[in-house]
Amino acid sequence: MKQEDSLRIDKAILHILDSNVQIPIISSKELELEQDILKFLEGHILKVLSNGSVKTGVFHKVDNLIYNLCKKLTSEMENFTIISAELANNLFSIMIKNPDIPPGDVIICIFEQENNKYVALMKFNYKSSYIHYVMNTDEGNVNTIIKQTTTLPNDAQKSDECIIISLSDYEIKLLEKEYEINGSKDFYLSKLFLKCDCDFSNDDKFKIINKVTQKLNKKYFDEDFKKTAKLHKAIADSMEESDEIKIDSIASEVFEGNHEIKNEYIDEIRKEGLKGDVVNIQESNLVTKKLRTHRLKTDIGIEINLPSDHYHNKEIVEFINNPDGTISILLKNITKIINK
Repeated sequence: MKQEDSLRIDKAILHILDSNVQIPIISSKELELEQDILKFLEGHILKVLSNGSVKTGVFHKVDNLIYNLCKKLTSEMENFTIISAELANNLFSIMIKNPDIPPGDVIICIFEQENNKYVALMKFNYKSSYIHYVMNTDEGNVNTIIKQTTTLPNDAQKSDECIIISLSDYEIKLLEKEYEINGSKDFYLSKLFLKCDCDFSNDDKFKIINKVTQKLNKKYFDEDFKKTAKLHKAIADSMEESDEIKIDSIASEVFEGNHEIKNEYIDEIRKEGLKGDVVNIQESNLVTKKLRTHRLKTDIGIEINLPSDHYHNKEIVEFINNPDGTISILLKNITKIINK
């Protein structure tokens, strides 16, 4: 599912899951899909689909209520309101047992994209905001400020938590947060509600690869900045060909000629939980930022944000190894310096 593809909202309903009042307020009627509401829903779904923190999940299919409700939704779309209420009630029963999970409104909607149908469950956790309030008194109007504690996010903000499930193969796209469950932080949406197994998000995959590279770089090469630059270039080159990172190829390029370090690098990545020789990773905001800019920080406190495209261009920047063991950085062909 590509986030740039246009989508169409078919149905939507809002249920209020405010655990502070102990009972959910379940709507018996779908939302009227006016233009403003459509824009709001479409915007939030597209933001989720482009979010690098989204994970891909697969249901445990035995005795799984949510999986069965999704299958039921596929064949009984006319019962959308009833099925959405079952989904909301099940989620609320988990929230009420775990008070660290924040209250919020849940919007469940059916949308189409590229001729495929999906069900989205967006949980908008309440946020505080302030509004003006006019009181009518005997002496006239008195304008004051009051605090609203159940405000939904605006168009520009991101969803806190969201589930998108394909109604053809039941693949899950999941944006979730950890809260205290039975005394420890855990993901309640995947563990307790969906009961599914999740892959790492795109951002997490990149963080693992970057973390292991930095670890071995520090262990064997005294944090040679050129190794990190090689990593970024190798990943960028790999992702230009396809949305995947070939671990063996990355290791060979970063640690060229040193088979022991290369094998240790691959083993460390496996220990972090990334399996297989190829890691599928779609470009996200975090990955794009990391690959496009290489941040250098010297031991005397100077920081340089260097575009990756310029890193190996000696007409723009040159790294000089001095006889005394120090490094000089020479920036060339600068026509203007701007204070920021």
